[in-house]
Amino acid sequence: MQIKKILWASDGSKESLEALKWVVIFATRYGAKITALNVIESPNISPLKVSDDLKRDISLIDSVMGKREARRLDGVHKVLRKKGIKVEARVARGAPPQEIVNAAQSHAVDLIAMGKRGLTPWRKMLLGSTTTAVLREAHVPVLTVRRTARNIAVKKILFPTAFSPAENAALAWAFEFARKFGAVLVLLNVMEVHKSYDAAKGGFVGRLRDSASEKLHAMAEAVPIQKRKGVNLVAKVTAFPRAWSGIVNFGRDQNIDMIVMSTRARKGVPRLFLGSVAAAVIEEAPCPVIAVPRG
Repeated sequence: MQIKKILWASDGSKESLEALKWVVIFATRYGAKITALNVIESPNISPLKVSDDLKRDISLIDSVMGKREARRLDGVHKVLRKKGIKVEARVARGAPPQEIVNAAQSHAVDLIAMGKRGLTPWRKMLLGSTTTAVLREAHVPVLTVRRTARNIAVKKILFPTAFSPAENAALAWAFEFARKFGAVLVLLNVMEVHKSYDAAKGGFVGRLRDSASEKLHAMAEAVPIQKRKGVNLVAKVTAFPRAWSGIVNFGRDQNIDMIVMSTRARKGVPRLFLGSVAAAVIEEAPCPVIAVPRG
């Protein structure tokens, strides 16, 4: 598994600049080429009856925005080239999520990197962010960055699991990143246990914990030896009322530098809602998250 091409989706926000710091780390580590992409979302006025003057004004604004973004990306291009990183910059027009996914496919990239903005409670419920839409459509891992440490160092990587076979692709990437960065890989299972379980007799919670621990070790043993070689592996089981909250709290308490986890695109009406564990972790995590499409 290699990362040879990275797509950095830039919108000029501070979050996308934070993502760029991580892109540089990955590009340097893997010797990867970066494609810097900015998407200008031009209004679709074709169905509307508008005057020629208004059309010219809109066209002028679009042209000015395009030139401004091209200059900004050119500045980034020059800085990265000085670091010895291969990079190309382009400005596209259209719906940002679709253009990002299209660019990832046409350039055959191995990783998409984006900034993740904090959402209001209402926007958390609805499919309102470019990042969320890309996460649901991308066919390659997506690195989301909302905030980052002043000095980036990948020393601890967290892989939360629910023991699903569909997580195998994400697990393989977690081992790959741990080996590449020389980081400790923590396999974590969060038992969704209500506080009332504490009063249960017969060591119920303890038995659940033991069972989960055995599954974690079996999961690790199932990974081919050559992929496990050189990886410092730690298995942890914790209990929390909600899995996503347990993952986020563990990441914060243990000073995790990066989370790698599986995600899944959903069909139909549920696509409008952010109800999955992955979506909640990406929104609340104290560190960058790499979301891997389920295999």
